[in-house]
This record gives sequence, structure tokens and C-alpha cells, in this order.
Amino acid sequence: MCRGFSFPGGCVTFIQKAINELTGNTGNDWSWSEHVQPASFRGIPFAVVNASAAFGRRQARHEYPYRDKPWIEDLGRSVRRFTLRGFLVQDSRIYRASDVITQRNNLIAACESGEPGTLIHPTLGELTVCVPEGGLRTEEGATSGRMFSFTLTVVETGLKVFAITDTAASGGQVNQGWLATTTVTAAKFISSVTAEVRSVTQAVRTLQNTARFWQNMVINAVDQVTSLGNALNNTFGSLHYGRYCSGLTGGTVSGATGRVTGKSADTDDAEIIRQQMAKGVSGRAAIQQAADGLLQIRTVEDFATGVTNTLNNIVAATGSAQEKVVVLGDLASYRDTRFYPVKADADIAARAVALIVVTSAAAMTRVAMDINPTSQEEAQRIQKQVCDVLDEAMIQAGDRFDDNVYSALLALYNAFIDGFSLKGTGLNNLVQYTFNRPLPALTLASRIYQDSGRTDELIQSTQPLHPAFMPVRFKALSA
Repeated sequence: MCRGFSFPGGCVTFIQKAINELTGNTGNDWSWSEHVQPASFRGIPFAVVNASAAFGRRQARHEYPYRDKPWIEDLGRSVRRFTLRGFLVQDSRIYRASDVITQRNNLIAACESGEPGTLIHPTLGELTVCVPEGGLRTEEGATSGRMFSFTLTVVETGLKVFAITDTAASGGQVNQGWLATTTVTAAKFISSVTAEVRSVTQAVRTLQNTARFWQNMVINAVDQVTSLGNALNNTFGSLHYGRYCSGLTGGTVSGATGRVTGKSADTDDAEIIRQQMAKGVSGRAAIQQAADGLLQIRTVEDFATGVTNTLNNIVAATGSAQEKVVVLGDLASYRDTRFYPVKADADIAARAVALIVVTSAAAMTRVAMDINPTSQEEAQRIQKQVCDVLDEAMIQAGDRFDDNVYSALLALYNAFIDGFSLKGTGLNNLVQYTFNRPLPALTLASRIYQDSGRTDELIQSTQPLHPAFMPVRFKALSA
């Protein structure tokens, strides 16, 4: 026991622990004041007395008759608002600045600028913010002297999202990004290999060895890209030529939106087939010729030209855009596993693989913009497929410190995300239907939509084995 003023060691420890718990002193050496940052806005320093902030979620409140509790719909994170109460002072010991009137005028000019600015918050650090109307309120008077107090209210801002509302404009940006990425990558490859090469003959031989396996991949993919069946399926529409066709000739029905596009009354099927066969043959020959040219190069420039020409011919070939995306994704996954005993040869081979990977990824992104997804799930799948390939290409460019190539890929990545996201809008209105037994598509269209004319739309969205035996569980438009 502890009696009088005599405390055993264990009792002192117990009492000290209790005092620390009451006072909040846990023995930690962390100092709050050491982690407070000097405040400023657009580089203009000031002192802060106190600060407040507002956080939360954006919500829509839905109230219904005879329902005591509303249903709250979440709309994402709300806008973060920050309020700083501070002052400007002349001859400050905290920060160095000119006279207080000049400081006040500079702060007003910074708050009235139209672009977002950088705010250094004392505890939150660097923030990109905008100043709303009346966001800066200053106070001055005879009693304050050389000190002007103020209240600054700002709103956190970010990048412009969904600024593009036209898929044609977004597709143009992706096309420009594809061309820019290809040009920058080819120029970087030529300059870097030329700087490292000691013997042109040995460099060309190394490039030929690197390209041989990739050239075989291209040859094997020619039939898949230029297949007549795929070309015809992407030419004729499902309205008159069957549910496996997704082209515009004759009209096609979207299983995700129910819209009929490309409807045409008179079509010459024989002439269309002849044209597609001619395009397929010419496209196959162009790809074959460009790929064979990789094994007959004479200079470093010939290799870069051969790779880009091969990919350009694949992009321009008549065929399924989905098949092209798959093929270009496979070509972008190429890796040279050959062992090179000489470091210079290994570096040249690595540069050649980088050229193939980056240009294939860029071409894949360009082709993906030609796909019109039929559901939100398909749009997300294609977007993830392309973004994964672009991520890998950017990682390789970053590891090699190719800043220009990385910047071009990043711009292409952002343009693709903005553009392809528009293709997925309006496709999320699918609901789950469940029936106790398989029924004909005609019966289900009449039961769900009270319109037998929407049978083709229902078949397109479910893709059954046979329209007379629809699956018992599927997703389709709600109305």
C-alpha cells in the first residue's frame, strides 16, 4: 500500500501511468507543432489563426406518401470546402513579405484569378482549390494597425471529367493520340539504337532475330483479322441477316438499347460479298507484305517503318474490331526470350521489343474505339482489357526513362478513358428476369414488353442457344 509520502517503485509507476492516461501524455515524442506547414495560396504566404472544413456525401432524398422514412440515394463524395481565418501582417516574424497593403492586393488578385490554384493548408498540405463568389472577406481598421485579418473559403477542385459529349470528337482525340504515340516511339527507337550501335550489320541482324518470332505471330493472326466470315458478320445487320450479325447493312438491333441503326431497304448481297472478299484479300496481302519486310531490313529505320506499317495495315484491314483488339493485344504481349551474350545486342533487342509493345498497344486503343458495346458489362470488359495493355506499355516506358513516350501513352490513355466511357453510358438499364421454365422469345417479348416486335432485341441481349428455348434467367431492358 501507498501511505503518506513514501511511494514504492511499483506504486509510482502505477500513479504515473494513471496521470498520463488522464492528461493524454502517452510518452510519445511526436510534436504537433512540428508538422504544421506554413500556409499560402498561389505562393502568397499568410498566418492562420484557425481553420474549418466540411466533408460528407452527396445524397438525393426521396420521400413517398405514407412512408415515414425517406430513401436516401448516394451520389458520391460531396465537394470538400475549407475555411481559413488568418491575417496579413507587416514585418512578420513567421513569413517574409512586403508591406501589408501590397500583401492584401496580391491575395485579392490571387483569389480573383479564373484558374484553380494551389493552397498550402497548415495540416492537410497541398490542395488544388477554387475560390467561390465572396470567398475572400477582409477586415481592417485603426485598431488593427499593420495587420489585416481575413476569412478565406475555398472549394476543392479536380480534373475536368466527362468534358467530351460526342463520341466522334473523342474518337478523333484517340486517333490523334495513336498517331502521336507511334511517331514519338519510332523516333525514340531510332535515336536510341543509332546511339548505341557499333556495327550496322550486327544491329540489323539483332533486329531481324528479334522480329522473327513476332513476325510469325503476325502471320498467324492474318487469317483471324481478315476472315471473310468475320467481315460479313460485321457488314450485315441482325435485323434481316440473323442474330449473329452486328453490321449496319440491312439494319441491326441493339440488345442493350433496343435501337435499330443502319436500316436499309434495298441491298445487293452478292455485290457486298464480292467487295468484302476483295477487301479481305487485299488487306491480307498488305499485312503479309509488311510483316515479311521485317526480315529483309537493311537499316534501323527500316525496322521501325516495318513495324508501324504492319500495325497500320492491321488497323485498316476489313474485319471485326473485336478480333483486331484481341490480335493486337497478343502482339503487344510479345517478349524476346533469346539470350544475347553481348550487352549492346541485348539493349538493341530490348529497344525493339519496346517499340513493338508500345505501338501495338496504341493501335489496339485506336481499334477499340470502333467497337460499340451492347451492354455495360461488355463496355467495362473492353475498357479494362485495353487499359491493362496500356498500363504495361507505360510501365516499360517509365522503367526505360522514356519520358516523351510515357507522356504520349498517358495522353492516349486519358483520351481513351474519356471517349470509351461515353460508349458505356445508357447501357446500364438492364434488369434480371427469372422464369420457371424455358419459353420462346416471342412469348417473352409479348409478356415483358407487350410488343412482339421486340423479339429480335430480346434475342440479341440474351444470345440463347435457340430462340424457341430462352434461358430461365437472363438480363434485358426493363422497358
